[in-house]
Amino acid sequence: MKPSLHYSGLTLDRADNLRRDATKISQLWGLEQTQILPLHELKNLIDTTANVVVSKTRAQLAEVGLQHSEGSFLGLDADRAVFAVNCNDNEAARWQALNADSRFLDLRTAGPALPKSQAASLAYARGLIHWQQQNPFCALCGSANELKNGGHMMHCTSAACAKQLFPRTDPAVIMLVERVSESGERLCLLGRSPAWPERVYSTLAGFVETGETLEEAVAREVYEESGIEVKGVRYIASQPWPFPQSIMLGFIATATTEKITIDPVELEEAHWFSESEIAGFGNWGDESTGAKLPRPDSIARHLIDSWRTSGAV
Repeated sequence: MKPSLHYSGLTLDRADNLRRDATKISQLWGLEQTQILPLHELKNLIDTTANVVVSKTRAQLAEVGLQHSEGSFLGLDADRAVFAVNCNDNEAARWQALNADSRFLDLRTAGPALPKSQAASLAYARGLIHWQQQNPFCALCGSANELKNGGHMMHCTSAACAKQLFPRTDPAVIMLVERVSESGERLCLLGRSPAWPERVYSTLAGFVETGETLEEAVAREVYEESGIEVKGVRYIASQPWPFPQSIMLGFIATATTEKITIDPVELEEAHWFSESEIAGFGNWGDESTGAKLPRPDSIARHLIDSWRTSGAV
């Protein structure tokens, strides 16, 4: 059974069949019990005391005079519709005023403390709103785009063009590379990006390129970044990663070479680490001065922890 990773396990019914019915979407948007998830500058509203998502029904918002002209349909929670709204500065301030303990926070900061189902809903909403913000104009003719299908399609307003655009997800491979030393010790390859804090190490990763399989992407990225050649590439699990618009495809691979030669553009350093060494690592964001592992909400952390504790992922 595949693991349930953070930002996965969405419990909403996406109800794709309803998106294409503009009349039905309008009706759902107008219902008093419809639930609204707000975003502001791609941040989600979180109750920082209870570590839960803040959302309101249309009726609750109407009571305080907070009206939104439109929202993006996320799906159905039982028989209740759920929409995401992208707030301006004034609207965001009014949302926060509804709950004194609420703040608009980056999901990578707040997500690990949230229940997985809530984190999945926020990741979904964040990814959809980001895609909308990135595509106000048609890439073919430059005319303005308008939202259709409950926010899940962009339609060019030029009658001569009328291009349709749908949300995109960029596939990225992320891989734990392992080998056994001459003494029989299990080792894994971890690296550090130049953009990361000092002493933080993680698995290697990279985007899938045109015309290659996922397994080929794993081998290519590992070799390009570290100079290590691999075999036996095995798929483990995937994780939605709307930071901003990826899906992480997790693998494990066996190294056939040992010498590391890093690409300094991609990595500042990379090393082979043993199970016992990794057991002593701290966590990204803590106050320790030693080596640290990636955040616990990431598939990278799942690959490392599973490899270390169980001998397999």
